Amino acid sequence: LNFNPILQKELLLKKSQQKKKISPINYKERLFVLTKTNLSYYEYDKEKKGSKKGSIDIKKIRCVETVNQEEQAPLERQYPFQVRSQNTKLIFSVVNHYF
Repeated sequence: LNFNPILQKELLLKKSQQKKKISPINYKERLFVLTKTNLSYYEYDKEKKGSKKGSIDIKKIRCVETVNQEEQAPLERQYPFQVRSQNTKLIFSVVNHYF
């Protein structure tokens, strides 16, 4: 019996978190899974759900808002938004194709 059913599953582009100052800024496709308690994201492979890369407790999310897009952003990064918790800021863009 699953007490935490999936509410939404979506493929999004996730911006790197720049944990190291010399890390390049890049975006990767991630499979996001929303439940009543968590927003989790996984490596994306069309054949299967990859390994879990991270998760945010829904109760700890402080805001979800649009952000200014980068100059000359490619089409796939035209509508960025962020999810913030106390210790995390994740920036995403909607992917135009479906899995």
